[in-house]
Amino acid sequence: MPLTISVDVMGGDLGPTIVVAAIKESLRSHQDVRFLLCGDKDTLSAEIDNVVEEDLRSRIEIRHSYSIVDGNDKPSSVVRSKADSSMAQTIRALAEGDADACVSGGNTGALMALGLSLLGLLPGISRPAICSEVPTQNGTSLVLDLGANIDCSADQLEQFALLGSLTVQSLYDISSPTIKLLNIGTEPIKGNTAIKQAAELLQAQPQLNYQGFIEGHGLFAGEADVVVCDGFNGNVALKASEGTANLIGHKFAQFLNRDWRSKLAVLLLGDSLSELKLSIQPKLYNGAHLLGLSGVVIKSHGGADQQAFAAALSSAIVAAQHQLPSKLAATLENN
Repeated sequence: MPLTISVDVMGGDLGPTIVVAAIKESLRSHQDVRFLLCGDKDTLSAEIDNVVEEDLRSRIEIRHSYSIVDGNDKPSSVVRSKADSSMAQTIRALAEGDADACVSGGNTGALMALGLSLLGLLPGISRPAICSEVPTQNGTSLVLDLGANIDCSADQLEQFALLGSLTVQSLYDISSPTIKLLNIGTEPIKGNTAIKQAAELLQAQPQLNYQGFIEGHGLFAGEADVVVCDGFNGNVALKASEGTANLIGHKFAQFLNRDWRSKLAVLLLGDSLSELKLSIQPKLYNGAHLLGLSGVVIKSHGGADQQAFAAALSSAIVAAQHQLPSKLAATLENN
């Protein structure tokens, strides 16, 4: 049976054109996937007619919405006053069984609030966490929380560790994922009270492969399958890493155009250099899970281009194919 992904087409900073183009790309790559597009019907119909080939349009359905959630909307007010928005329609489709996963590039706080209101939480989870892959020297690591919860208790950090571990087991078939807590040092005496207490809780959980603390520079060394932190530190680490990647790309481009020797290097190593540049682009890892909700909700970066939004769609498809929330719920109920 085909999967259906509901998409908030009005939520990104760059408009529906980028989103529809990414959907066209995804339709070509996934023959067993359909899309439910939530947004202004006239706008979406025009974009689809302009961008999507006729033979692909049968796998697209439009659900009209009467309002849009913008970046200045308060999450609590969105739940009350924008129940007819494209974002709310996208999550409601998932809650009512019309979709298997949903994607939005809109207001993160509003997306979280609507998710809590319409979907609810998995058993034993008190708060959802924003979770995403980061590239490492030997693959990727899953990092959470990346901004949903600024302050976290030790219990919440323990819950994030469990969610992250179960997600890695389900999506990447790693039987005993290694888990580390992001901290300002690796010594047991380092860190604030919540971090130290979380370490004690994780050490007492035999089903979790907890391996101690990790510092910021270790995030990309592949020292852990799952890295756990509060939303403040996680978001700062994420944005700093994205800025570093962009800086490297900028310096790299300057070097390649510096003189004839650099241009000769491009001719000799063109394909390899292009592959290297592509491998460190943050857009490849766009698409963060709102882990802890009882449905697959993927948050795309608001400024995502076509390639980045396509990556977010792929994250939703993979999670839906693995029936991630159902697997998490089954384990959490017995935990």
